[in-house]
Amino acid sequence: MAAIRIGMALHALASLAYWIAQPRGFEVLSRSFLEHQVVAPILFAVSATGAIALLLNRRWPMWISVGIVCGFWISSSAVIAFLGSTWHSRIFWPGVAASIALLAIAYRRVRPDPPTLLTGGTIVGVALAGLFWFATWAPPASTHPQETEMLASPDYPQSNSLDLEGISVRVERRNVIITSGGRRAILQPGFEYWSVADGGLWTLFQFRSSSPPQWISGRGENGRLAIRMENEDFLGSGQIWIENRTVHVRCLTRVKKEIASHLSSVLQLDFAGDAAVEGIPWRGGNMQDRAEFVAFRNGRTEFLRASSREKGPFETLGAWESRDPELTIDGWKIRVLGWAVQGSHEPSPTAGWGVSQAAIERAGRTYFWSLASTSIGRGWHTVRTAPGVYVIEAVLTPP
Repeated sequence: MAAIRIGMALHALASLAYWIAQPRGFEVLSRSFLEHQVVAPILFAVSATGAIALLLNRRWPMWISVGIVCGFWISSSAVIAFLGSTWHSRIFWPGVAASIALLAIAYRRVRPDPPTLLTGGTIVGVALAGLFWFATWAPPASTHPQETEMLASPDYPQSNSLDLEGISVRVERRNVIITSGGRRAILQPGFEYWSVADGGLWTLFQFRSSSPPQWISGRGENGRLAIRMENEDFLGSGQIWIENRTVHVRCLTRVKKEIASHLSSVLQLDFAGDAAVEGIPWRGGNMQDRAEFVAFRNGRTEFLRASSREKGPFETLGAWESRDPELTIDGWKIRVLGWAVQGSHEPSPTAGWGVSQAAIERAGRTYFWSLASTSIGRGWHTVRTAPGVYVIEAVLTPP
């Protein structure tokens, strides 16, 4: 009985810490609410009840609680161990064995009480695990690919530069480097998914990454640069041109299959200088104590500040109708067209308080546009990008 007492007491403490750490602010009865505000407190209540019952020798609630905890962890550990691919998932093979062993010890000790107490508890625990994994699995894709065809990518004459109206554009490997008036902005078009779990599990347990190869560039029609690239997940093509002292980088990307990811971007910008969103100063990125970012909430585009790091509740610094916001960095104007229409407006399972999966974030001097990501909030949950063609156009105007 000592092993059971110690196990239930430790589980009560661990489940309490897990419950306290969960994000809040989810719609009642949503998948995220079930995970964070239903299953987590039930696990704590069950293990605390079992620990107290063991201490007071209340045998019936003790056996039911032990059965629920063992059933939950036999099922959950098996899901992670069988489907996972990281070293973290391998830890759960001993978890399966330990849960089965603890249940076997309990069956030996249950007499003269009915063994059905443990059996019934185990069935409830398995059902609770099923509810947890239903709630925590990557939700259905809610991004919006466009009904358009990919640009043709013939073998244009090789070229990687444009110079017009005092603006210079160079394509170098994965970057588009824009120079004007001695200032340089580095744009990285293309879908980059740093943290992918193909099955929809947490990326802590199932992980790979998908980065774009370097762009192949050539001189296309009307003097524009034509670019193209391809990897196992994405097929990209695009055009770059300068018009009225404004640089346009327009990329079409075919997502070949549905992708569940934790961290991703569809465009990155590296540029130093004071920044603002629609005229509101952008002072803190994800490296600050209170991160600031752009996302969708309540049907509007909002500029938000976290209460701690990138975690909620969130303070609204500015709000507008749903649109692609204009950033100003060191006098340059930057707008990424297509983000608002194609990005997911559905709530992120890690953020809470209605914050969307789509976001514009900042880390130091680097800015990231994502269509579906869970970097805001807490956890390694994944969200899905639907297959299809996405059209993203970065528009940069030097001062």
